[in-house]
Amino acid sequence: MVFIELGLVSLLLLYIFYKWATLKYNTFKERGVPFEEPWPLVGNAGAVVLNREGFNKTLLDFYNRNREHDIVGFYNFRSPMFSVQNPEYIKKMIVKDFDFFVNHAPFFNSEDDPLVNGMLTVMKDQRWKNMRNTLTPIFTAAKMRAMFSLMTECFNESLDRLREETKGGKSHDVELKGWFTRLSNDIIASTAFGLKVNSYVDQNNEFYSIGQAIANFRGKQMLKFFIANAMPLVQKILGFKVFDAEKTDYFKRLVIDTMKYRQEHKIQRPDMIQLLIEAREETDQNWSDDDIVAQCFIFFFAAFENNANFTATICHELMENPEVQDRLFKEALEVRDQLAGKPLTYEAVMKMKYMDMVTSETLRKWSLAGALDRLCSKDYDLTDDKGNLIFKFKAGDYIWFPVVGLHNDERYFEDPNLFKPERFSEENKDNIKPYTYLPFGAGPRMCIGNRYALMQAKAMMYYMILDFKIERSAKTVKNIVDDVRGFQVNPLGGFWVRLVPRSS
Repeated sequence: MVFIELGLVSLLLLYIFYKWATLKYNTFKERGVPFEEPWPLVGNAGAVVLNREGFNKTLLDFYNRNREHDIVGFYNFRSPMFSVQNPEYIKKMIVKDFDFFVNHAPFFNSEDDPLVNGMLTVMKDQRWKNMRNTLTPIFTAAKMRAMFSLMTECFNESLDRLREETKGGKSHDVELKGWFTRLSNDIIASTAFGLKVNSYVDQNNEFYSIGQAIANFRGKQMLKFFIANAMPLVQKILGFKVFDAEKTDYFKRLVIDTMKYRQEHKIQRPDMIQLLIEAREETDQNWSDDDIVAQCFIFFFAAFENNANFTATICHELMENPEVQDRLFKEALEVRDQLAGKPLTYEAVMKMKYMDMVTSETLRKWSLAGALDRLCSKDYDLTDDKGNLIFKFKAGDYIWFPVVGLHNDERYFEDPNLFKPERFSEENKDNIKPYTYLPFGAGPRMCIGNRYALMQAKAMMYYMILDFKIERSAKTVKNIVDDVRGFQVNPLGGFWVRLVPRSS
């Protein structure tokens, strides 16, 4: 009898769990939105959770199956996401009617984490606007120009190691994701935290080790993120944070101690900490230490992985397209001749037209952010240009704009699987349909650090292409897309290439 009662209780608990796990799975049916049947708890992202494919591939395949719909439903774990796929509607929602979509959808439950809540990308409403206004002057061309010298030091340390490996004209196989992650780490340490680090010499330095642990959503970290996203109540009961307190405390102490030391000793350095000190002094906003630290901390999400992925994918495409590599090399030679022995400058990098075409096409083909997200803050009627009602959004709805789908749609980019920098030539780029190319988002909430990311990638590629020819390695993964797992463009087999030193 006891076993029967236990069995019935177990069945009841399983039923209750199932009903809770699928509680919101009638949303799209009730709202008249086309959708695909979700799995309990994981929604339409089961392949990502089970580590079978990368998030971008899941989104792209979903987009390709449903691209005839202007709006389609995607269950991101337990959360229903309204995926808006018509470029005209995207423009209306993130630019013209931005006031209805000011905030991002919650990434995960972070109510008790002031460091996460203080990041610009997480801040909401007026608090976000105030911080955005405070930070905007930091990311001007003039401030990036001043920061360029700090990046150059990191470039040289990375290149010196590669030159050592290829001394005597020998080729060298290197896994670029790991290599550029160390470069990204050193640049962030220098430009965001005011710390001098060389992760090629001291490969297990504390800054790199802790940064890796925070930025990599795999294993234990992935499980914690999944629970926080899909089961926030369980997270609250268990009392854990997605990011370990001892690791975030390290960065908090680093920033606060550095700020205090500089202010006491009147030390200035053209990095993010210095710019934040000045910004806080010049604004009438009473920003806390946590708020300031959070703006440095966000670099581990906006820059640490993405910048390494960005540069690695550029190299991968140059390896796959030697004619593109040759043309970029010729442009780099022209710039070097124009500099006449002087160091590379921010202006010289940003004026490289073919380099800009190559980086733009890389961002199209390798969408580092698979989708843009927004939270509908108040009821909103989406209408077409003639005023006809398309859809009624409700306050609290989560919205997606499928960047990876738009970037790979042949209706907007002919032969999207091909790498064609000419799409972004002066003659052709104006023919690109607006709001189908969104590598850094658009509208008031567009990525504030786009200049920073482009400056880093372009400058490093200038140096790389002058010193090395990039060729296929025996370890090169045949199909990067199928080899990626998780949320980053990070293939299991790595971004292997062979670097062959150039004679001149």
